[in-house]
Amino acid sequence: MRLGICGTFDVANYGDLIFPLIAEAELSNRLGPLTLDRFSYHRKCLPEWPYAVSSLSVLPAVAVDLEGLIIGGGHLIRFDKEVAPGYAPPAADIHHPTGYWLTAALIALQHGLPVVWNAPGVHGPVPAWAHPLMDMALRQSRYVAVRDSASRHAIERFTGDGDVAVVPDTAFQIDRLVDVHRPSREFLDQRRALGLTGPYVLVQAAAPLRRFVQFFLSHRRLFGKYRVVALPIGPVNGDTNAVFDNHGEEIIRLDTWPAPLMIAELIAHASAVIGVSLHLSITALVFGVPVFRSTALANSKYDILSSFGTVYYFDTADDFGAASFAERAGRREPLAAVRAAQNQLTAHWDRIAGVFGDANDPRAAARTRAALGAFWQALPGFLEASAKAERPAMGTHAGHGRRKYSWMQED
Repeated sequence: MRLGICGTFDVANYGDLIFPLIAEAELSNRLGPLTLDRFSYHRKCLPEWPYAVSSLSVLPAVAVDLEGLIIGGGHLIRFDKEVAPGYAPPAADIHHPTGYWLTAALIALQHGLPVVWNAPGVHGPVPAWAHPLMDMALRQSRYVAVRDSASRHAIERFTGDGDVAVVPDTAFQIDRLVDVHRPSREFLDQRRALGLTGPYVLVQAAAPLRRFVQFFLSHRRLFGKYRVVALPIGPVNGDTNAVFDNHGEEIIRLDTWPAPLMIAELIAHASAVIGVSLHLSITALVFGVPVFRSTALANSKYDILSSFGTVYYFDTADDFGAASFAERAGRREPLAAVRAAQNQLTAHWDRIAGVFGDANDPRAAARTRAALGAFWQALPGFLEASAKAERPAMGTHAGHGRRKYSWMQED
């Protein structure tokens, strides 16, 4: 089986890079050997990148060779242009930012391929011009899952009577790829190279965390047994070891940005993590590592962490208290809430595998292609109405007071 997965796998950000790895492992366990082609704006190659990534510019030509497409995860469903500094498509005819999720789904549907949504998050409102595209993409997808209730609320109007599942972020299954009880040879070599012979605290190499590091280093009596390791989680977002340059050798820094599974192992074996990143926090929770986060950096994206009792928040490092930090540091058994999240994700992957297991159903593919044909028929009318600054006459399910087009009808 040859499947595709679309997202931002071409950026230097830990969270984005682990989604295809988890998807490949989970689906291979259920469907047997498969090829998972990763699609993002820009082509990436081994050994400079952790895995090969194809440019979305080739998707229209190669989609015919796929048997299904996965969208996400990550903070993917969005229409604003500020995804990451300097991040843009490789060609002007690929729309930004829908090129790596929405139009990719439409291309797959055009070929009658089953499309599934792998628990992405929604960022911001859906503009009126995108309503017919969202209607088409989501109504014709075989399975739609998002990672929080706010995301479901934002898109469920575009699915008609279709169900939008809410499941945990798939990073909660990172322990399928990293065995904390059997460290990899690469991790052990990395520890030796860094001189990490004892416990350590991992700090995300982000500018807002400078004061926390100063606080930590000023309480050596309590924290003397711990080394401090700085780790850029998302260089694309500005993470850099340079933010701790004034601390000299008091902070351990890696010479190069590690591969995603090495980052996961470094988190898994820490005694505590201090950071901003959502996926740094989720990975720590999976391995029973306490997480310390600043309330100043909170927003709705991180609400999914609020129910986990080993995520601790502080207003300022001094307010948190050294004794309180020392008491809470140390790896323990993962919380029951983590196990519950993983059980939900097991059902999530079972459902996705079921979709692709039925991927060769010719009737389903024919229905999808027919719906796309009707969509292309209706599209000029919508574009004309938009050009005249008229309210789009596109509809979802009954009750919204907008016209239904033929692709919106029930099978």
